[in-house]
Formats: sequence, structure tokens, C-alpha cells
Amino acid sequence: MGDFMVNFIKNFLGNLLNTRFYWLCVILISFAFECCGMYFQYVEKLDPCEKCVYERMAYMGILIAGIIGIIMPKILKYPALLLWGYSAYKGLTISIEHLADAQNIFSTCNNSIQAHFWIPLDEYIPFIFRPTGECGGSMEWTLLGQSMPWWIIASFWGYVIALAVSVIWQIAAFFIKRHLAARNA
Repeated sequence: MGDFMVNFIKNFLGNLLNTRFYWLCVILISFAFECCGMYFQYVEKLDPCEKCVYERMAYMGILIAGIIGIIMPKILKYPALLLWGYSAYKGLTISIEHLADAQNIFSTCNNSIQAHFWIPLDEYIPFIFRPTGECGGSMEWTLLGQSMPWWIIASFWGYVIALAVSVIWQIAAFFIKRHLAARNA
């Protein structure tokens, strides 16, 4: 049974980040979150606030990381992981601020993009990235008793955990391959 686990880690988990399927999953999940944002904005008529737009940008960063990873997974996986990590971190910190703002009826936010990101996406792609809603006050949408910012925090924690597990798999596979090479030498 021990050899099975070693081979499983060495062959499957160690090569997972080198597969286009892995990066396709990252792309599809991020795209689904972007589509959810568009659904809430255009179908449910929930105008995005400044924090919502920053969160969308973070999801877009993870989607771009997936695109980078899918192009050449064996070579570009590390830059893709770095972009994924940065985007997940930014998204998590912004969504935590968003939840605090949503619970404060006196909280206000800007209707323009500030310095969180260096590309003025609100000018280039306004139908996705222009904030038209207000931060704070009561949240209209809930699922299982939790507000949208709470669920966004959960999604970014999911991204952080998935990234951590992926990196741990890579490290474990590296040391197992190294150990097996030394044992067979």
C-alpha cells in the first residue's frame, strides 16, 4: 500500500500542475464567478459597489493566471501560481473589508476605481468594472442566511486553500522523486 501512495503522489499529484486540465478548471471556476457577478448586476439588478468591482478584478486575475498556466503548464506554472496567489490574497482582503462595510450602515465607498489595481478597467470595460452601487447598509441578497460578501470571502478562502494544497503537492512530489532517485542510485 505504501508504494501505491508513493507512486500516486509522484505520478499524479506531482504532475497535476503540469496538466492543461488543471488550469482549465481554474479558468472555468473563475469564469463562473465572473458570470455570477454579471448575473447579479444585470438580471437581479444589484448594482456593484467599489468593493464588488475590486473582487471582480481579483477573480479576473485568477482567470488570467489560469490562461497563463494553460498555455505552457510545465514552464509557466510558477508565474501563474504567483498571479493566482496575489489575486486570491487581494480578493480575500478586499472581501473582508467588504463584509465589514456591508455591516455598517454609515459606510460609504467611491464610485471610481482607486489604486488597488494599476489598469483603469472601469474606463476600458465599464459594463463589468464600473461601480454603480453603494457600499454599506443592508444586503439585499442572502443564501443560507449569509450575505454576498460572506460568500465571496468563502470563495477566496477556497482559492487560497486550493493554491496551498497545489503548492504542497508540488513540494511533496519533488521530495518523493528525489528520495526515489537516491534510493535507486
